[in-house]
Amino acid sequence: MKNYTLYVKFNALIVGTIFVCGLLAASLFLYSTSTYMNHELDTSGRELAASISQVVSNDILVDDRFAMTEQLLHAQQTNDQVRYILVTYPDGRILASTFTDGLPKGLPERRDVQHGGVDKTMIFDSTEGYIREVVYPIDGGLVGYFRIGLSERPMMQLMWKRFIQTMLVILAICLAASVLATRYARAFLQPVQTLAQAIRQIGRGNYSVRVPVETKDEVGRLAKAFNVMSNRLAVKDRENSKLLTALREKEKTRIWLIDQLFSAREDERRRISRELHDETSQSMVSMLAYLRLIMNQTEEPKVRELVAGVRDLTRETLEGLRHLAVNLHPPLLDDLGLVVAIEKYLDTYRQTQSGLTVSFHYDGDISRVSRPIALFCYRMVQEGLTNIARHAQAHTVTIGLHVLPSKLTLSVRDDGIGFSANRAERARLNNHLGLVSMRERADVLNGTFAIDSHPGEGTTLTISLPLYLSEEEEHEHSLG
Repeated sequence: MKNYTLYVKFNALIVGTIFVCGLLAASLFLYSTSTYMNHELDTSGRELAASISQVVSNDILVDDRFAMTEQLLHAQQTNDQVRYILVTYPDGRILASTFTDGLPKGLPERRDVQHGGVDKTMIFDSTEGYIREVVYPIDGGLVGYFRIGLSERPMMQLMWKRFIQTMLVILAICLAASVLATRYARAFLQPVQTLAQAIRQIGRGNYSVRVPVETKDEVGRLAKAFNVMSNRLAVKDRENSKLLTALREKEKTRIWLIDQLFSAREDERRRISRELHDETSQSMVSMLAYLRLIMNQTEEPKVRELVAGVRDLTRETLEGLRHLAVNLHPPLLDDLGLVVAIEKYLDTYRQTQSGLTVSFHYDGDISRVSRPIALFCYRMVQEGLTNIARHAQAHTVTIGLHVLPSKLTLSVRDDGIGFSANRAERARLNNHLGLVSMRERADVLNGTFAIDSHPGEGTTLTISLPLYLSEEEEHEHSLG
């Protein structure tokens, strides 16, 4: 019944109740009528026997069997319920009967009528249905007894005819009740349907919908409560819209500020890298030239040794400045592209991490990668390898760069000690600068940043970024 409509349930309840009650009433009527008619049938049999006994009692006394048989056949023919009549002696022997060919099979020849059998009705089953046999004493049983067999068929036919008529009346009442119940259910459930339609409108976001309050019953109170709820939802929706608009503006401002922060940081890195390369490095090269000149012009061993030490220190410092300038802003990224810049950085990284095996593979059209995305990928490789060297205790690092038709995926995977989710959450709460900046930069570029790590199973950093930014986004995310 769960899947049926209220119309069906309402009609089934009313019509089913009427039908069941009518069926019970008809069954009770059938039982009571059957009991009453059986009693009346037995009574009419005894009355018939009493009337016949007045006619044939003299024939019995004079043993005129022919006259008795004629009277018995006449009584049987004038009563369609009588199937046979037997006249017996007081000891039960048959004196006369309406059977011309002897007793039928199954009908007892004698009955014990002298010990309470007179008042007892015997029932026999025959091809015509049940036969009820009643016994009536002639002159108190001194002369003999009448055994009259009465058929239940006429009575049952009449009774079933009345039962069928009653059931037809009940079905007609059920049909009328179904029509009335349908009309009443439609009138009763129409407000519920209106309320259901209004609820669907609420589900679609239309909080201005209202339902008419036409009655003061439970349905009317429900409609009134719905209107109150709809008003409150409309107010909340307006408040939420305002809050959402403000939140979007704040999020837009936050993204803009983050983008400006990254842009300013990269501009500053580029400026410092240029100064280190163009000014500081050149000054260090000039210093090396002067030191070489001093060594060539002095003959003092101590002075030459001192100048040589200063020259070596200056050369190491110059090399460090050059590495620093490259790390701040790799010129190869602008000149030769992302793959060459990463490979050059990995060459330098392998020299400082001799116990670590680093592999790099890529596929796809790298030329489709825009400059902001290429710079972000380079910074992610830097950040990932730096964290691996500091914390991972790894032996192998695998870097994968995949350029697909609509997006770019970069992963940095190591086989180090890994870390738990709780540790990653603590790092986030402590504003771990590298991870936070990676995640924020991925958001600015409309991408995703994910960390997958478990204790003892290593760590994988993965970014996924869309390709082909619009011209406005290209200009907005440009780093100078």
